[in-house]
Amino acid sequence: MYFQGFEIILDLIQEIEENLKNNPGEQEKENLINSLLNLRNIMDQCVKYWLYFEEKVNELQKKYNFDLPDVLPEGFLQDIEFRNERREEIPGLWESFYSEKSDTSMKKSLLKLESEQGIDSFRKGLGFWDLAMLEEAIKEFEKVIKLEPNFIFGHFCLGLAYSQQGLKNQALSELRLVKALSRDPHLNAFVHNAIGNIYAGEKQYEEALSEFALSVEADPSFYIGYFNMGAIYFNLRRYRESIEAFEKVKAAIPCDWEVCYCLGRAYTLTGEFIKALQNFKKALSLNPLEPKILFEMGVLYDLLGDKKNAAYCFNSINKEVNN
Repeated sequence: MYFQGFEIILDLIQEIEENLKNNPGEQEKENLINSLLNLRNIMDQCVKYWLYFEEKVNELQKKYNFDLPDVLPEGFLQDIEFRNERREEIPGLWESFYSEKSDTSMKKSLLKLESEQGIDSFRKGLGFWDLAMLEEAIKEFEKVIKLEPNFIFGHFCLGLAYSQQGLKNQALSELRLVKALSRDPHLNAFVHNAIGNIYAGEKQYEEALSEFALSVEADPSFYIGYFNMGAIYFNLRRYRESIEAFEKVKAAIPCDWEVCYCLGRAYTLTGEFIKALQNFKKALSLNPLEPKILFEMGVLYDLLGDKKNAAYCFNSINKEVNN
């Protein structure tokens, strides 16, 4: 019952999302956005109290010389989802490697923490990470692996945090260690994908492509790997292979506007204008306020000699910008 207020907030977010899906009028949309802003302000206050609570607990333990038993709530780790720095928050695109398909004994070895101090630091690290306080998160994850060097998942979290902080060499060192030790295919998919993102950020596209290919080899349902493969093939001007990768993602997630948009661009560059237009129209139906879709459609209509529709697309962009 302690979390009833949070459950209400999550229900309200769901309700706001449902209302936004119905393409509300400008005034209604503004009201929904203001409601979301108010909810965020409430959660910001909760975060402030959480930080104060953790500091106060540590202060009391030191002051009165006692250790507070610290265990993670049942199911705590299973709720974690990691955001990919190149491709974020795509509904249904990937499932956590904590899924029921994962081997139970393997899960336990990945997630096993022996010390209360390690659990405490890991909890804090995850909290700081969710708040995008990467320096603080890194310090806590470093404490965890120093205390418990065999905690594979701690090395994985530290590697991702290093990567997001721009510490590429440290990130690669941790992620390669996880890759060498892990036998969990779902975790391996995440690891190869994370390494691929580092290479892609350095424009080492061939190395990135190899890692993304290994991510989907480890877990064929890891569609973010296919998406990133498509993006790399596109950057390498290998448009036919780019289309093949993006089509795999679209087959699994047909209502992702960005996948349709990327397919539209790739089909345009292979000269398959009708397929390109079909994908751009699908993308626009899913995200009618995205100007870059309208721009690509305008260019495509112009290539097809349809000046009327090209002008309509470009004029629509100007209206969105002016609004």
